Amino acid sequence: MSIMNEREFKDGVWPVVLTPFREDGKIDFPAYRALLEYYIANGVTGLFAVCLSSELYELTAAERLELAREAVAVAAGRVPVVTCGCLGNSEAEKLQSVFDMAACGVDAVVIPACQLVPQEADDAAFREAFGRLLAATAEIRLGLYECPVPYHRLVAPALLGELARMAKGRLAFLKDTCCDAAVIAEKLAACVGTGLKLYNANLTTCLESLELGAAGYSGTSANFYPGLLSEECACFRGDPARARELQDFFNLVQRHVEFKYPRSAKLFLKECGVPMTDFCRVACDRLSGEQLIQLKTFHSHVEKMGKGK
Repeated sequence: MSIMNEREFKDGVWPVVLTPFREDGKIDFPAYRALLEYYIANGVTGLFAVCLSSELYELTAAERLELAREAVAVAAGRVPVVTCGCLGNSEAEKLQSVFDMAACGVDAVVIPACQLVPQEADDAAFREAFGRLLAATAEIRLGLYECPVPYHRLVAPALLGELARMAKGRLAFLKDTCCDAAVIAEKLAACVGTGLKLYNANLTTCLESLELGAAGYSGTSANFYPGLLSEECACFRGDPARARELQDFFNLVQRHVEFKYPRSAKLFLKECGVPMTDFCRVACDRLSGEQLIQLKTFHSHVEKMGKGK
């Protein structure tokens, strides 16, 4: 995968793509294709498939590759696609998974920080591991993901800047999960001129991070209102009042997003017309009748907010 051929990573919304399952637990590929089309129709600028919201660790290696190939095929060049790699039980398996994902035609292979080194490893060990990965992966374009499972490893601003400079343009994507606008500002300053784009996973700091120079948003809320988030990313400079109105709405409804996720997101998307079940491989309680009524009310308020622009 030559770094000269990948699509540009544009500013905006990169949804964390869910995996629809049939009631028998197998992947529902027709629903997956409909879901990807739904995201694209709502103005997203990229797709982060095969990630934690995809129920990453409940997928087989073959299933992860199938999902990646399908996302690339559906996107068909309209938006770039990134997916997680560096998964396996040994360093050799993790490296092979990077090559396998790259061969699917994705625009970058995203490395979960928690998969690169053990939890007890220090920053020096992380830097060394990333350097080995760079040397071993030729010209594959990479991303980093501060994935919270199996442990939450955040990359310090100074270290992130070092890694981006080491990569010489090959480190293009960061899904940031620090949830701290001040730290995001430090990371952006550390990476100036490196080509690395930071996508904030935290909704509450979304508008502030955009104003600081973040490239956009990539988090769970994009499974509920990708269109509204795309609008905020597009209008925060030209129409700050509308951007603030949207951010205040997001802050108000965030508890609904977090509640029984990802099952709630699958049910919400079904309300939006995506033909998917609420089956999850991860442990996630079902919504009660009362909670389903609340979800429908939440959906109606999201629709009204979209009409208010």
